[in-house]
Amino acid sequence: MTERLVDISKVDPNNCDEIEMFAYSSHLTASGKCPTAQKSFMGAKSNHDSEKGGGNLFDKENWMDIVKEIMQMQFHAGNLKGYLDYKQFWDFMDK
Repeated sequence: MTERLVDISKVDPNNCDEIEMFAYSSHLTASGKCPTAQKSFMGAKSNHDSEKGGGNLFDKENWMDIVKEIMQMQFHAGNLKGYLDYKQFWDFMDK
């Protein structure tokens, strides 16, 4: 077991690992800046892991692309609420 500190101001959603992204999305939810961030991250991570066959906590990923992919999947499935939840998170990261 290890402990890791994450500087939220230095997290780049285009190139970060799962631990950094979890801390970032948790901060956004807890601070109220993006209330659906953690839920959206966890949904995107779950979908990504199932497609990829699991992931490594320390692999750098482009979470912008991962969230966009599931956002589009929700849109094509006709799930407007799901689409808008992911879009809110994606728009926040895109700032």
